[in-house]
Amino acid sequence: MTVIGLLAAALLGALLARLGRVPLWPLIGAIAGAGAFHAITGTPENLPRALEIAAQVVVGTVVGSALGPSLIRVFRSLLLPGLLAVVTILGVGVGLGALLSHWGDVDETVAVFGMVPGGVGELVAATASLGGDSAVVAGMHLIRLVVLLTVLPLLIRWLDRKAGGGEAAPGAGS
Repeated sequence: MTVIGLLAAALLGALLARLGRVPLWPLIGAIAGAGAFHAITGTPENLPRALEIAAQVVVGTVVGSALGPSLIRVFRSLLLPGLLAVVTILGVGVGLGALLSHWGDVDETVAVFGMVPGGVGELVAATASLGGDSAVVAGMHLIRLVVLLTVLPLLIRWLDRKAGGGEAAPGAGS
């Protein structure tokens, strides 16, 4: 019965986040709703493994459905700079994760998956599939996203003004 309550709370959280125009409302709202349910009831609830696997299949389907010939053509021109960026960012994230696991109170899986950038759903699912504490990773990335989504539009506006554009770039606003 608590699984149903947990899912209902996650759905309610997502709906409230949508009404509140929260960025990434399905994910952030569901995390907040499920977290509130856990905090209020005090009963930790692990979803059945089959449901976790189904959720991972859905995430994989969403990512895979975006891949197509036109996207692959665009990626060709970005291959070398993209690989350099990925290797650099991955190296920094893994290095910071190693330091965090050494100095902090988290295991290597949680530390590394919490420090590398990427899609929250994918990183949380990967952490869970490796037996790590996916809630900690979700929390780390939730903080990252809130900071990014708050700071980046301001930074883009500042860079645009500095370049003499005066107006914010399209999509850089709220």
